[in-house]
Amino acid sequence: MGFGAANVAVLRQLSAGDAPLAVGGAQQSRPTTTLAGTSAGDELAGPTTSVVATPTSTAGVDPVGPPIEVDIAITGGRVIDPETGLDGVFNVGINGETITTLADPGQELIARTRTIDATGMVVSPGFIDILSYEPNPYGIWFKVADGVTSNVGMHGINKAAADFVEEYTGQTPCNYGGAFDSAWVRGRYPGEGIGIGDEAVEWRVGEIADRLRADLSEGFIGLAFETEYTPGVESYTRGQLSGEQYELCRVAQEVGAAAYFHVRYSDPVAPGTNAEALTEVIDLARDTGVSVHIDHLTSTGGTHTMEASLSQIDDARSEGLDITACVYPYTFWATTLGAARFYPGWQDRFRIGYDDLRVPGQPDLRITEANFSELQSQNLLVAAMGAIPEAELAMALQTPWVIVASDAILEPANNNHPRSTGTFARTLGRLSRDQGLLSLPDAVAKMTILPARRLQGAAPRFARKGRIQAGMDADITIFDPTTVIDRSQVGDPAIESTGINWVIVNGTVVRENGRNLESLPGRAITSSSA
Repeated sequence: MGFGAANVAVLRQLSAGDAPLAVGGAQQSRPTTTLAGTSAGDELAGPTTSVVATPTSTAGVDPVGPPIEVDIAITGGRVIDPETGLDGVFNVGINGETITTLADPGQELIARTRTIDATGMVVSPGFIDILSYEPNPYGIWFKVADGVTSNVGMHGINKAAADFVEEYTGQTPCNYGGAFDSAWVRGRYPGEGIGIGDEAVEWRVGEIADRLRADLSEGFIGLAFETEYTPGVESYTRGQLSGEQYELCRVAQEVGAAAYFHVRYSDPVAPGTNAEALTEVIDLARDTGVSVHIDHLTSTGGTHTMEASLSQIDDARSEGLDITACVYPYTFWATTLGAARFYPGWQDRFRIGYDDLRVPGQPDLRITEANFSELQSQNLLVAAMGAIPEAELAMALQTPWVIVASDAILEPANNNHPRSTGTFARTLGRLSRDQGLLSLPDAVAKMTILPARRLQGAAPRFARKGRIQAGMDADITIFDPTTVIDRSQVGDPAIESTGINWVIVNGTVVRENGRNLESLPGRAITSSSA
C-alpha cells in the first residue's frame, strides 16, 4: 500500500514515548559528512549524537559460575543492546518466553531444547516495524525474513480494534498491533460516513471521538491521521482549540497514546508546503500535549526541504514536545495512481515525470502520458523513482530521533514497494555496512529501542521489547553482518532478504538457519497487554 494509505475514497473503499527519544534541550549544530555514492559536493547532515547509550559497565551480565540450564542457549554471538550500550560477545539464555540469562562467554549454558551457535553473527533485539499494516499471511513471512518480530500498523488499521485483534489471534508468526485510522473511520462510521473532501460537523466529531475511546480501550495503541488523503479534515492553527484533529488528539493524550501523522503536504511548492504541514502537527502537539510521530518524513513533510524540516522539528523538540519521525531506506516513494498527490502539476511538485514511474511487480509495464489516464482509473500502485534525494535520506537517517520503518507489507498481487520486504536488511547491509552511513549499533537502535519507546506509553508491553536484557521478552533477531542484504526490487518485490539467519518471537523460533518455519507464536500487543 503506497504511503500506507492512498486516496481513502479509492483505496480504502477507495506512543507515546516516555520522553523524547534523543537529546533534548538546545540543539547542536549538524556536522556534515558524505555518503558514499552521492554526487560530488553533496553535504549531508550528520547525527548530533549517537542513538545508542554509552555503557558504563557490564551490569546485568552474569559472571562465570556453575553451568546454567535454559530452554534455548544462544552462544558466541555479538550481542547488541542499544538501551544499555552493551556490545560484545556474550551468551544468551531463554526460558519460556523470556530472556533469563545474559552471561560472560565463558559461562556454560546447558540447553534443554536447542543451542544456537551465533559465532560471527549479531544477536539483536527483534526488529519492530512501527509503520506496517495488517499481518496478512503472505506478506508477514517476508517480514520474518527481514528480521521483524513485531509488525505494528501505526499508519492505521481498517477495522475496529476488537475485530483486528481477534482476526490474527493464533494466526501470525509476529507480534502485532495497530492504530485507529481516523480517515477510514470517518468514511465508514458512524452512519453514512463523511466524504474525503468534507469537513466533519461538530456532532460527527463527537461520535468519532467516542469510537476512538472505545477502540483505544479494546486494543488499538495509537491514533492515525492521513490529512493528505482526507483534505476535508479541518486545518489546525495554534490556539484554535477546536476541530476534528484537536478533539481526537485530546482523547489520545488522555490515555498516553501518540498521534501518527501522514501530514497534509508533501512538497515545497506553495500553496501547501512541507513547512505548513509540519507547523500544523507541531501546533497540535503544543495545544493538546499529545505525543506526535510523523510518518515517512522523506516522502511526506520533508521532500526537497529535509534540512529545514529537521530543523523545524528540532526546534519543537527543544521546547520539550515529544515528536519523532520515521523513514524507509529508499530513494523512491510509492502510492496509487488514484491518490490525491497525482492531481495536475505533480511533475513540478515532486520533480519527476512519466518516465520515473514504475509499476511494482510488473517490470514490463511502462507508464506514459498516453496511457496515464487509463492506468490511473485502475488505481495501480506506482513507484516514483528518484523522487527522494539520496542526500536527504541520509540526512534524515542520521538524525537521532528518526526511526526506521517500512510503510508497507507485501500483498499476494506483489504490487508493492520493495520496502515491504527489504527495509531492515537494506538498512543494515547497504546503508550501515556498505556505505557507512550509520554505525551498526545505531542502525540496530533505529529498528528496536527507538520504536519500542515510541510505543510503550500506550502499550506497556513494549517496555519489554527492543532490548537484550534479562527479564525482557525473548524477541531476538540473529543476522550475519557480513552478508545481510535486501534483494527485492521494484520489478520483483517478492524476494526475501538474506543474512537474517534466526528469528525468535516470544521464545519460539520462527526462522532457522535462513529458513522460515511454520510457528505462529505472535501475540496482539494492546493497551492492556501486560
